[in-house]
Amino acid sequence: MKRLEPRRVPRTLRRGEEKKHLDMLNLAYNPWGNEEEWMKRYVQPGFDVEKNVLVVEEGGEWVGGGTAWFREVFLQNDRKLKVYTAGDLYVDPARRGKGIYSTAMESLNRIASERGAALGFAFPSIYRMPSMALKKYGFVNVLYPKTKIYVLNPEGFLAFILSQLKEAFLPPRFDNLTFRLTVRFSLPNERRSLSKTFRVEKGALVESTEPERIDLRVTLGINLLLKISSTFYLGKKSLYSLLFSSLILGRLKIRFSFRFLKAFLRR
Repeated sequence: MKRLEPRRVPRTLRRGEEKKHLDMLNLAYNPWGNEEEWMKRYVQPGFDVEKNVLVVEEGGEWVGGGTAWFREVFLQNDRKLKVYTAGDLYVDPARRGKGIYSTAMESLNRIASERGAALGFAFPSIYRMPSMALKKYGFVNVLYPKTKIYVLNPEGFLAFILSQLKEAFLPPRFDNLTFRLTVRFSLPNERRSLSKTFRVEKGALVESTEPERIDLRVTLGINLLLKISSTFYLGKKSLYSLLFSSLILGRLKIRFSFRFLKAFLRR
């Protein structure tokens, strides 16, 4: 008879389990800290341990967990974007290598997405979590190699990028041209894509209904869009390098009309 594996269940922390949570952290990190440090970190305004602290049980035993830390980042024009960081992830040393860390990480990403976070950030320590391992959870390098970001809410992130695009000003030679941006992304049970079409009017991008022709079509994945948007802050050389390598590898697809080419080459 095939041996049944114990059932693994992620849940949130319950009141009265705070001391056990501290004990589990110290067991995994050897040591993590004392009760005073736990209180300073976990008892703060706006933080609810019953919503933010994750516990992973296997066969009814507490075997791992983690914490979702939520913040709001302020963007231009006083806009806000909800983001989160996964922290204090741990696994009982006797249960390591069995996928418990993955269960905790994926559960935290799901909780953060359900609570409206658009992006997940990770600042991995080379001593506790090799940064290369974050790739399998959807995180990608941005800004500099030690910062990882995961797009939890593709629609929300795309809406933010589109709002930034609408504020861009293009030279008059691009007026009356049309652009279509198609972004691909994956959800837990499906793959989807979103497309937006714009027309250039007096240097500004204005959303448009289906035009007679499209002068520039750009198709890419949500993670590449994230990397491109972050590379803007690193200068033209980094941006051009990323665009060129993405085109060569087929991760970025661009199709343009003769009208667009003429406008692009005109000075």
